[in-house]
Amino acid sequence: MHARTRWSTTISLVGGHRYTFTANWFSLAHQKPPQFGIVNVTPYIDAAVAAARKAEIAVVFAGDFTTEGADRSSLNLPGEANALIAAVAAANPRTVVVLNTGGAVLMPWLDRVAGVIEAWYPGQANGAAIAAILTGSVSPSGRLPITFPATAAQPVSSSSQFPGVNSVVDFGSGLDVGYRWYQTHGATPLFPFGFGLGYTSFSLSTPTVQSTPSGLVARLTVSNTGARPGVDVVQAYVRYPSSAGEPPEQLRAIARVELAPSSSTTVSIPIPQTAFQRYADGILATVPGTYWVDIGQSSADLPIHLSVGVP
Repeated sequence: MHARTRWSTTISLVGGHRYTFTANWFSLAHQKPPQFGIVNVTPYIDAAVAAARKAEIAVVFAGDFTTEGADRSSLNLPGEANALIAAVAAANPRTVVVLNTGGAVLMPWLDRVAGVIEAWYPGQANGAAIAAILTGSVSPSGRLPITFPATAAQPVSSSSQFPGVNSVVDFGSGLDVGYRWYQTHGATPLFPFGFGLGYTSFSLSTPTVQSTPSGLVARLTVSNTGARPGVDVVQAYVRYPSSAGEPPEQLRAIARVELAPSSSTTVSIPIPQTAFQRYADGILATVPGTYWVDIGQSSADLPIHLSVGVP
C-alpha cells in the first residue's frame, strides 16, 4: 500500500526437476511491478547450527512483517524461520527464541527450546531491552493481550474465518472470539490470554469480596514466593449466570503489584456495577442471579472463586 514489502516462503526442490511459480498481486499507479528471487537457505541454517554447537547458549531472533494492506495468510513464522529454530534447538538444547511479531504465531518447536520471549515490535530500544531480560538484570513482567493458539485449527472452523475467502472474513459472534472461544469449547491454547512468566513466582490467598455503592471490591493477599523481585498482574473475571447467555468468563478488572522477594501485600480490585450488565435488545441490563468473580493470573488460571448475588 505504501512501500515495497518482502514476502517469502520455504520450499524443497528436487534436483533435475523444473518448477513453475505463480504469483498474484495488486499494484498502485505509482508502484513498479514486483521482483522475484530465490535464495538457497540451507548454507545459512548449517552455519547457525555449527555456531550453536559451540555455544553455551543459543539465541535465535525471528519475526514476521505485518502492515496495513498486507494481511497474514497463516499463523506460521514466514520463510525458513521454523526450520532454523528447530535445527538450532536440535544442536543446542539451551536455545532461547526471541520473537518480533505483530500477533500470535504457531511454535512447532516449543518443546525443544529452553525459553521464548515475545518482544512484539519494540522499536529502536529493542536490543537493549532484550539484552536486559536475557541477562537477568530486568525481570519480564508483561502479560499476553491475546491468546496464542496451539494449532492452526484454533479457534477457526473454516477458511471463511481465517484467512478469509475473496477478501471477506467471518468474525463470528462474541462467543467465538479470543479466550471466550477456548473456554466455551474447553480447548487448550498454546498460551492463554493474560499469561506471562518472570524470574520469580507468586501466590494468591485470603480472598474476600465487599459490596460498595458503585459495585464491589475484591481483596486478596499477593505473595512473592521466589528469590527475585518481580511484578504480578492479578486478573478478575466475571462469570454470569447461565440464563444470561454470556461467555463463560469476561475480564472486568486487573491489579498490577510489584513485590520484593518473600514479601506480601493486600491488593484491592474495584469491580463496577457495569461489570454485571449485558447488552441485549438495544439496552444494558442486569440479569438477576448468582454471579462469580474468578481471580487468577491468566484466563486459564483462575483458582479463586467468589460468589456474588445480584438482585
